[in-house]
Amino acid sequence: MGQFFEEIPENLITWILKQQMFWVSTAPLKSDGHVNVSPKGLEGSFHVVDSRRVWYEDLTGSGNETIAHLRENGRITILFNAFEGLPRIVRLFGKGTVYEYGTPEYEELLPPSVRKPGSRAVIMVDVYKVGTSCGYAVPYYDFKGHRSKLVDMSIPMQNLDRDAELALDPSTLSEPPRPKKGLKSYWAENNATSLDGLPALLYAQTSTRLFNPVSPAPKKDGVSATPKDAAKVTKGGETVATILDNLKVPLAFTLGILTATMYTQFLPKIHAAIDTLQDHVA
Repeated sequence: MGQFFEEIPENLITWILKQQMFWVSTAPLKSDGHVNVSPKGLEGSFHVVDSRRVWYEDLTGSGNETIAHLRENGRITILFNAFEGLPRIVRLFGKGTVYEYGTPEYEELLPPSVRKPGSRAVIMVDVYKVGTSCGYAVPYYDFKGHRSKLVDMSIPMQNLDRDAELALDPSTLSEPPRPKKGLKSYWAENNATSLDGLPALLYAQTSTRLFNPVSPAPKKDGVSATPKDAAKVTKGGETVATILDNLKVPLAFTLGILTATMYTQFLPKIHAAIDTLQDHVA
């Protein structure tokens, strides 16, 4: 049975911070506007300030519905659900605030040393209600690792912007040079408005703040396994648990054949030994 709370209980904070992904839902005020649901991932992107406030690092995407909707009305729901262990769904209902790349609030919350490549904003959420429900129909899934594709794509785009800006006198820049294949050009072309034409990014694409230099991280098959789960992932990308589960049937079949073979080979010898023993006793 579902329960509701005015703030996030301590046990749910602990559980939330262990989850590998979450969903964000927002909508415009227009009755025929596009309601949006976005999956979010990457380790360390979600943060809990206290029982009534959370935030997450918003990364570059093909669109920008969440930020546009928050600018218009602030409504947001964040959903977590269990893919392992006991079933559980948790919803955080709140009012969201956007802090874009280059703003003082963004810089304070995400200093260069901790932000991820492709980071475009911080979404701060003031939680006014928390809901839990069963999640009995949510399937089990094994976590293999976080995808690295978004980060890998963002690094060269950021470096293009940085190189172009370093080639100019920053004191004379009112706007960044924005190379065509740079990240700020991408923001200007793809993240400035929503599907309904609402304004989204307002400052990030025109910020003259330099991106930090970043070198591409080693990757394997586009997946970045976390330290906890790296040992569980094989070269083929399967978890040990999955491999063992797949071996259950063939192992049982093989064991059955061995048992039958031993039975047919040794049973006559056992009977002969019993007969011999009975003759001696007689």
